[in-house]
Parts: sequence; C-alpha cells; structure tokens
Amino acid sequence: MAEETIVQVFWNRVASAPERHAIMHKVDGAYVPVCWGEHGQIVEQVAAGLTNLMEAGEHVAIMSQSRPAWTWGDVAVLSCGGATIPIYPTLAPLEVHYLVDHSDAVGVFVENERQARKILDLEELPKKLRFLVIIEGELSKPETRVKCLTWNELLKSGEMTLFENPQKLAERIEAVAPDTMASIVYTSGTTGVPKGVMLSHKNIYSVCAATSELVGFEADDLSLSFLPLSHVYERVGGQFLAIYQGLTMAYAESMEMVPKNLVEVKPTVLNGVPRFYEKAYQRVQGEIRKMPAASQILIRWALSLGKRAEKYRQQASNDDLVRQIYRQELRVADRMVFSKIRKRFGGRLRLMVSGAAPLSDDVQSFFNIIGMQIVEGYGLTETSAPISCNTPENNKVGTVGKPLPGVEVRIAGDGEIEARGPSIFSGYYKNPEATNEALHDGWFRTGDIGEIDQDGFLRITDRKKDIIITSGGKHVAPQFIENMFKGEPMISNILVHGDRRKYITALITLNRDGVVNFCHEHQIPFTDIDAAAHEPRIRQEIERLVAKKNDELAQFERIKKFAILDADFSAESDELTPTFKLKRKKITEKYQKLLDDLYDVSDLEVAAHE
Repeated sequence: MAEETIVQVFWNRVASAPERHAIMHKVDGAYVPVCWGEHGQIVEQVAAGLTNLMEAGEHVAIMSQSRPAWTWGDVAVLSCGGATIPIYPTLAPLEVHYLVDHSDAVGVFVENERQARKILDLEELPKKLRFLVIIEGELSKPETRVKCLTWNELLKSGEMTLFENPQKLAERIEAVAPDTMASIVYTSGTTGVPKGVMLSHKNIYSVCAATSELVGFEADDLSLSFLPLSHVYERVGGQFLAIYQGLTMAYAESMEMVPKNLVEVKPTVLNGVPRFYEKAYQRVQGEIRKMPAASQILIRWALSLGKRAEKYRQQASNDDLVRQIYRQELRVADRMVFSKIRKRFGGRLRLMVSGAAPLSDDVQSFFNIIGMQIVEGYGLTETSAPISCNTPENNKVGTVGKPLPGVEVRIAGDGEIEARGPSIFSGYYKNPEATNEALHDGWFRTGDIGEIDQDGFLRITDRKKDIIITSGGKHVAPQFIENMFKGEPMISNILVHGDRRKYITALITLNRDGVVNFCHEHQIPFTDIDAAAHEPRIRQEIERLVAKKNDELAQFERIKKFAILDADFSAESDELTPTFKLKRKKITEKYQKLLDDLYDVSDLEVAAHE
C-alpha cells in the first residue's frame, strides 16, 4: 500500500495515536468521544464485512445525513479498494436512481428505511445494485431483489470474516494505490445534468498535504462538522483533513442545532460557507440593536477601533507594530466586547474557513476584528476542493488567497481561471465529451472568471456562464452585485437578473430576524414574512438599501427594479444547492412571469427577438 493514500493515512493514524480522540458525537443528549483505536476497530469490521459484498474497484454509494457511520462507511469502502459515491439524502427518488445507476454502484449505505424506499419503491432498480446497508433500524417488509443488511448485521459479518480470514481485508488495503479511484462525486447540477467527477487517492491526499503545510494546525485542535459530507468541501476539508492532521471532528446534530453545538463542543477550527457566516453576523447585529444605548455605544467604539487596527494591519503587514500602537485599547475592547461575542460561538474559535461561494468583505472583516479569523479559499469538485486559500498569517480580505503548494493557476485570455496540479480530477465518469471540454493539456477550465493581483492573490469575479450581457452589450457580473448585499440585516437572498435586457433587475428575499427588529424599531406590527413583503415601509427600507448600493456601481450595473418575494429561496424547493448557492436557472424559470413584469413591453420585445 502506497503512502500517499487516504487509506494509509487513516490506518497509520489509528496505529500511532489509538488513545487520542478521533471524533465526537451526540449520544443520549451529550457529546461523547470515540478514540482512534475504537474508530479503527469499527472501520475494520465494516470493511471486512464489505469484502463479502464487493470487489476491489467497485463503487458503493452513501446516502445519509452526516454522522459517524458516514465516515466509517466511507473509509471502509476505500479500504476495500472501492470508490465512494456521496448522495445527498434530500434528493428525490428519480434523482437517486440516476446517480446510483449512472455510477454503477453495487451497494448503497442508506440512513434508514425512508431513504431505502427511494430506491426499493421504484419499479426498476439500478442495473448493478446488489446490496443495501440500513444504518438505522431495518426494513419493515422483506426485499428479495437485492441483499439488505442492517448496520449490526454488517458488523457481525465483518467480525466473523476477521476471525476466519484476517488476511482478506489486509490484502485489499495493501493493494490501494495513489492512482486508485477513491470517489465519484456528482456536481450539484446548478447548470444541468449532474456530472460524475472522478477523484483519486492522490487527488485528495495532495489537498490535505498542501492545506496542512499552509495552515498551522495544533495537536489539540477540534472542529465541528455541520456541512454535508456529501459535498467535497466538507468531506475533504473536514473529514479527510481531520484524518490527515489527527484533529478531533465533532458532528453537529443538524444545521438548526449548530449555535447550540458550538457552545457545547467549543471548537477551535471550523469549515463554513458564506451563508452560515452571514446568518451568524446578522444574528449578532440583531442582538446588538436590542441592547441599551450605552452598550451599543461601547460596542460601536470597540468595532471602530478594531476596524482601524485591521486596516493598519493590512497596510503595515506587521502585527507586532499594530499591537504596540493599539495594545491597551484593544485589550479593553477584547475584554468588554469581543470576548463576549466569541463566547456565543464556544469561546475557542481561532480559525474559520469559508468556501463554496463568495464571502462578503464586511462579514469577513467583522469576524477578523473580534478575534475569530476567517480565511477564504477557492476550489471546485473537480479540484478536490481548494486550489487556493488565504492563511492566518497572510490573509487578504476580498481574495481567495494564493495557489496551494504544487498547484498552478493562470488566467486565460477571456478571463477564465485555469488550474493544473496533483489535485485536478482525471475526468467525468462515462462522459468523455465533458471531460475533453474541461481539460486541455492538463489544465482544468474552472468556468470562473477572475484575476491575480500584483501580490499573487486570486480574486473571483463571477461564474463564466452567469455573466449577464445586457441588450446594450454591457457585461455584468451578478455575483459581484449580490455579494454587496450579504450581511445586510433585512436581506436574506438576492438574485440579479438582466441577460439580454435593457437594465438590471433583482429578486429579493427577506431575513426574518432583521425584519422583526426593523418592525420593532419602527412600531410596525409583524405577523409573518409574507405580510412583511407587502409592507410599504419595509419596501421603502429595501429601496434605500438598493439605492445605497447602486451608488457604488457603474450606471449599467445598477438595479433599476426589484421584487420582494413572499418566501426565501431554499434547498427543499430546489432553489439552492446544499451549500446554499443560487440555482439561477431554476429560480429564473420559477419566477419568469414576475421577472418579465419588471421590464416594460418594449424591452420584452427586444429580448424576445434577440
């Protein structure tokens, strides 16, 4: 077995630190740790059981919320020489069938019977499917078409196999090589039919090694995992990086429970997406507005001081000098303000990573000021997560950092970002056309538009396919405009529209907490968001915000008209990806009539004939 495989890293970790905590999860209302020794024992039993169900080189899917069994199943499949197919448990039956069938999966780990029924209740099963493992509970009625095992049955099978033939699994583990395919990860489908991204052990290992080289992790670091492990960002940057570094990873109970779990677990490092940080920022700002005037004055002073120090730090590039100039004042601000905010997040967070979408400069600066540093990175499924990332020592707000060690990044003539290196995928599964379109001489065309500044930091402008070209021929980057509104307390989401139209329009959704606070401050009765969307004074406030942002934009970029929606975008309604990115095509189709109404008749005629 080669050194540069996730399997080798895992089993070396188990052998070298059996007593250290590997993971933590909730049991009977309290977080309990699992040490690396026990962690390895469970994976060993699961993997040994799988040797009776699958051959090396075959594919097994996992369809479950993030939980310890997700990790155990994942590492077990890899230890058998197989490839894991992550599937979001929120997908509909036909979508699940497509992924299981297209990936040629021979088995699926399913969270419970409800998830199993997404596969079993369809008239036709995926062609190569041979077995299901039900993690929680069991089937209420027998199934004859495929073998169905409970989690405990798989463990018992593995235990027996280890007793009767201990070399069976050992030989599988030994045969895993760096170029062995570790996963087929299907893209979220924001632009059409999902494509299966083939990632090898070498791809994933290289990202973990490069990230560890850049970020100074500590032996007792603890992370809280709350993003879906089905997404490459959390699976590589959370699960596999924790294995590589020997960090302890705690599993959040759910997205709704993250604020409570942060206080319980007290993590030191965190992976998040902009949506999470924006919500946290809005929540803190809302609480501040409810405080007495004297407290608000103190907080404003502390934040203003922090902004000055942060600005000076960015310019001076000398933390020691900044500390000397602002030492006494910052010490007071930290004791009286910043430390109290940090306690709301557990009190120990020193590093937070943001990825999967652009992060607002205002939100990032706020957390940096209070001592919870956010570093922003950039990557895609095809790059095994990050190809660039800021670091705690070299953190340039507004950029996604410098390329990781071993990764090359260049800007093509049309502004598209291209990348080359050991983390780049080998191609799309059973899709040579898409592979040839994406890869050229080892360079991956990311589909993102960006630039590299004079200091070597990468800045993302927009998705190439999302760029709006107005009827006047002007190019508008919608994400740039949308990002300006992130962190505004009353706005939850905004979609900028205007391709082949005379001017830019937008769909805006309201943030409930921000609206409630606004209504309280202005003596407006609040019933629900639906009613608030039609309240004249709320619309006036949104108009004021839009006008303020428009002042920072070129004339052709300005939002001329907008509509406030009755409900927020959501993953459940298929308007957001699991990492909360806008599904532009879906949203545009759903609200086409409303968008058309934002343009006058003559403009619609122009759009129709272009």
